[in-house]
Amino acid sequence: MQIGVSIPMRYHPDAALPVEETIRLAELAEQAGFDFLSMGHHVFTPDYPSPSPLTMLAAIAARTTRIRIASVIFLLSLHHPVAVAEQVATLDLISGGRAIFGVGVGYRPYEFEGYGVDHARRGKRTTEALAAIRKAWETGRWDFQGEEFTIPDLPAVPKPKQDPHPPIWVGGTSGPALKRAAALGDGWVTTNMQPLDDIMALSGSYRQLCADKGRQPFVCVSRDAWLADSREQMMAEWYQDTLDRHLAFRRMGFPSSDPQRVMERLDKGEAIDPMDFIRDRVIGGTADDVVSQIRGWEAKAAPDSMLMLLNKKASYEQLARVIELFGTDVLPRLRG
Repeated sequence: MQIGVSIPMRYHPDAALPVEETIRLAELAEQAGFDFLSMGHHVFTPDYPSPSPLTMLAAIAARTTRIRIASVIFLLSLHHPVAVAEQVATLDLISGGRAIFGVGVGYRPYEFEGYGVDHARRGKRTTEALAAIRKAWETGRWDFQGEEFTIPDLPAVPKPKQDPHPPIWVGGTSGPALKRAAALGDGWVTTNMQPLDDIMALSGSYRQLCADKGRQPFVCVSRDAWLADSREQMMAEWYQDTLDRHLAFRRMGFPSSDPQRVMERLDKGEAIDPMDFIRDRVIGGTADDVVSQIRGWEAKAAPDSMLMLLNKKASYEQLARVIELFGTDVLPRLRG
């Protein structure tokens, strides 16, 4: 099973190189032995400054040599497929064939309002854009006519380094998202909010859809994650912020089961053992905890890869320490 890490955007506008910390974290991830790294994508969002992940990934590609580089998740529905295909192909060339193209539809209405895109049509736009890009990469020509995009018969350049194209990972947990992943993707990426039981059921549905189409499934399970020298340190650096975000998504109506009533109890203000929240929902604790949790997910959900999503509010020093601990105390044990 591959293990990846999501690199939070670190941005200091007054520094000589304002994004140096972001690139350095990527270098540390490669040194730690992660198989791939990713960057997310949001626009008009100051607390998540990642409007140009493909540009940042290109800078990271120039400073790394081995680690694969993924856009998990790029908001494809906001953009024209020709521009995106050109940028991803260029990223693949810069990285020497290490790009992974991860896409999703998005869910924040203000992002679509800012781009002048109908939020209600984001699924249709994503499906058409993916179909157009995949066809262009496989044939070397643009020639697509749909309800959202019409592209004449023109050369698709540049050609990606990988043949015929970088792996396409499709995110989302709705029925249409799973169908999109099975039909047009080379893999499916889970959300980070749903517990193990939900992910197992969704993975089964996705794998069956792939079987029906004669396609090979590939599952990437993304999880909020933190690694510390002690549980007390994990609690101080990560637990409350992660818990608050999960509760916020629950209150927004994000679909997720709650078999042990853990989230319901937390939402009512009830005190619980923190490990009850962590269990089968996130990855967090000491190296022993994290190794056990990842092995549990591997045994029960059988993912092809897992993506560790680190706390975006953490300091550079905290993030660097977590990445280094994965390299010394977790990844060798998982692979040994």
